[in-house]
Amino acid sequence: MGRLSAAFNRWFDGLYRPVDSASLVFMRVSFGVIMLVECWRFYDHGWIERYYIRPDFLFKYYGFEWVHPWPGDGMYWHFVLLTVLSLMITVGLFYRFAMTVFFFAFTYVFLLDQARYLNHFYLVSIVAFLMILAPASQTYSVDSWIRTKLGRPSVRTVPYWAIWIFVAQFEVLYLYAGIVKVNPDWLRLEPLGMWLARRDDAPLIGPLFNQDWVVAIAAYGSAGLHLLGAPLLLFKKTRIYAAIVYGCFHLSNHFLFTIGIFPWMTMAATMMFFDPDWPRQVWRTMWRKIGQLAAAAEKTADV
Repeated sequence: MGRLSAAFNRWFDGLYRPVDSASLVFMRVSFGVIMLVECWRFYDHGWIERYYIRPDFLFKYYGFEWVHPWPGDGMYWHFVLLTVLSLMITVGLFYRFAMTVFFFAFTYVFLLDQARYLNHFYLVSIVAFLMILAPASQTYSVDSWIRTKLGRPSVRTVPYWAIWIFVAQFEVLYLYAGIVKVNPDWLRLEPLGMWLARRDDAPLIGPLFNQDWVVAIAAYGSAGLHLLGAPLLLFKKTRIYAAIVYGCFHLSNHFLFTIGIFPWMTMAATMMFFDPDWPRQVWRTMWRKIGQLAAAAEKTADV
């Protein structure tokens, strides 16, 4: 019992150890940009009027019957607010305030109509709440620039729990995505077979979507990916391979199915499984390669 208690204390203390903030900054910017795109999609596709202004009746969530759309042009102004908040989150301007207001404003839209339920909107609300807690504007933000101008020291680290909460959330998401597929319908290749059949006009690979063996590989493979790939993301030796497979999976979902921002949100969050300083590592490697190529080009020119 004493060893277990000591191990728990070490794990708990580890959650507060300072780590590089670069990964969390990447998540903040990715979230902000993705939500900017989503707000634009609502304007561009006319969804604001179609879903929240034109209907005379909306299906309410239990306990949230009191949530109603704004009158008149209020819903348009509400999405203007969401757009401004998304931009503030992206650049890190009054980040904590912007993130808190965004969480309530977006969750309000989510609660307006149960018939418009999408699991990725539910995910956005969860991630937005977690990002209220995380100090994601420590660096590379307008907030950090203002702090520097006021003479306050620049902080480039965050406690590890600010990374861990996203790792834990998406580990649960991936595992559940695998568990929920272990059901009679999915194992009988439905509804995936129906979904893929609708894309039989896709270039080159479209005719394959009518083949049962292709649908079986996709159905059982996607379930296996989540059940096995999610744990493999937790281990350094297997993380890169699992992340590459997940990246291919999310990209294929984006191009084959109309599921909006979900693939991009999950791809951004998957990067949180890597070392907290991975963006700086990538940046340094990129510039080193550019320097080597420039030096080689200069040497060739001299010859």
